[in-house]
Amino acid sequence: MTLFILLLIVIVALAITSYNRLQRLAQPVRRQASNIQVSISKKLSLINQLIDVVKNYQEAEQFVQLKISNDTTAASLMNSYQQSGATLASIQGMIERFPNLKANEQYHRLVDNIEGCEKDIQNQRIAYNSCVEQYNQARLKIPTIFVARFMGFSEAPYLQFDISGATDVTSLKEFKTDDGERLQQFLSNAGSSLSSATKTLAGHAGQAGKLIADKVKEKTQTRYFYMTPGGVPKGPVAKEEILLLKNNGTLNEEAMISEAGSEEWKKIEVLTSVTNQSEAIN
Repeated sequence: MTLFILLLIVIVALAITSYNRLQRLAQPVRRQASNIQVSISKKLSLINQLIDVVKNYQEAEQFVQLKISNDTTAASLMNSYQQSGATLASIQGMIERFPNLKANEQYHRLVDNIEGCEKDIQNQRIAYNSCVEQYNQARLKIPTIFVARFMGFSEAPYLQFDISGATDVTSLKEFKTDDGERLQQFLSNAGSSLSSATKTLAGHAGQAGKLIADKVKEKTQTRYFYMTPGGVPKGPVAKEEILLLKNNGTLNEEAMISEAGSEEWKKIEVLTSVTNQSEAIN
């Protein structure tokens, strides 16, 4: 039993350690994804400003304002980045046909800022993938992998931005971690199971205690042999059984009794008088 308890303590300790480590490594992944989202949103905003600048120069092409999203999932980041790259490529292709636009100061300022955002996005991507690598390596180790699967810590996806759009964004896995709800549910279920088990054990212990008490009472209770005139001794039985035999007429006033372990025989009325005295005192 002691070995089982020690083993259980070790398992719980390992599970807690693994869970805390996964949470600690998952937060940088989320933080870097948020940083990438901010950089991409900034790039999209600058591209939208660039679209406004080139409106007076464009001929048949109609550029659509890019939607800025706050979604930090890998698929959303990839999709936003690809849209920004495709739109920027279309704008740059149109600019070759308009020399006046190439000389526009606002155009050059926006393009320079977009290039700065692009460098920032790539740096953030490198930092993100580094955090993903640390998280995924820790997640695949034993016994952490069992905790990860049980608590819903999924594999974090790497980001490889492709302006051409060749990467299938739908193939990226969604990154999920336990935000406390599953752990709270698990602890709640464990508490209910423990409470139920405790009640069951308490019930069994109560029944066992009652059975032991009855046995102890039975052993400590004085028992008697009884004998009718001309008969043979019978017993030993409890005092209550002798009184019952007397009350139903099986034993009369001439019957004799003797305590178990004693050689002395007495009339049954001695037992009757002792019982009456005890009832009078109570």
